[in-house]
Amino acid sequence: MMTSHTDDSTDVLAATALTVSPETAQRVLATRFGLAATLEPLSGERDCNFRAAAADGQRYLLKFTHPAERQAVSDFQVRALMHLAERDPTLPVPRVLRDRDGDPAPPLRLEDGRVSHVRLSTFLPGTPLADRVASPRFQSRLGVWLARIDVALADFDHPVRELSMPWDLQRADDLLPQTDSLDDASRQRIRDRLQRFAEQLRPRLAALPRQPIHNDLNGHNVLFTSTAGDANPLPEHPAGIIDFGDMLFAPRVVDLAVAAAYQMKDAADPLAGALALIAGYHAHSPLDDEEGALLRGLIETRLAMAITVSTHRAGRYPQNADYLLRNTAASRRALEHCLSLSAATFQRRLSEALDSPFNSPGTGE
Repeated sequence: MMTSHTDDSTDVLAATALTVSPETAQRVLATRFGLAATLEPLSGERDCNFRAAAADGQRYLLKFTHPAERQAVSDFQVRALMHLAERDPTLPVPRVLRDRDGDPAPPLRLEDGRVSHVRLSTFLPGTPLADRVASPRFQSRLGVWLARIDVALADFDHPVRELSMPWDLQRADDLLPQTDSLDDASRQRIRDRLQRFAEQLRPRLAALPRQPIHNDLNGHNVLFTSTAGDANPLPEHPAGIIDFGDMLFAPRVVDLAVAAAYQMKDAADPLAGALALIAGYHAHSPLDDEEGALLRGLIETRLAMAITVSTHRAGRYPQNADYLLRNTAASRRALEHCLSLSAATFQRRLSEALDSPFNSPGTGE
């Protein structure tokens, strides 16, 4: 049985959101990065973020990482973004900027004595996809982009490889105690899913190669652009992928399962969006048989995790409940749909998706 590592990540998940005054942020921006800009606070689960607009029209993201986050984890995220810029420079992801001393994440001692690490990166234009249902072509292209991220990061290594992280699907059953926060109607189904993961999926997942993955391709981390005069209500044009704050080392199929779970927004056919994204990923970086066999269970596990963590944390931090629960209703609907499908139906639809017209070389590049 896998050793529980909840103590390593509980401090970060349980920490209240960091607050940094706009005055402090302005000072850091000027003294560390030599930049004068107008700042706009942005919402966040743990870190403190500002959008910075410079006089020349350039926009940036100024991030103050939570002191509870280990410096090695912050360094991992920064170095991974820098690695992506080298390996695949046309990927639509943020670019990290160094401070005047060449440091991509300089430390800042806060007024209470704790230490935060500061990051400045480019701010990608676009609107968060959030709860909107994207077109199949959008979802397929997004799958290609995720595959490109995983391919580019496949040869990147870092000392955090062996550290436990929050939101780690590889140890999903560590969340079983948190299911006490769920309502009676869903508690046992969630527990059963997490227990089946421990017994049936975790040993198989542990046999696959691990690498850095994005690990949180939810709609709030996907940007889109609209075309003037476009009458199609479904977003057609993805613009970027942001927020690498939940990165960890895991098999790449975990990245795909997480992303697919968040595309199950269409009430008429929740699975369609997930399959379009999977098809796009497979077109750029083909899945092997074992990865394909694990997908359904991993998608269900991620949905169960999302429901459990968000509900548990919202109960502990009601002042941040709206933010924490923003994806929960959709996750519940998606999980119920998955659990209603027979194995034969899921496998047939997956096979059809991998042979879909979106699954062709170069799609979405």
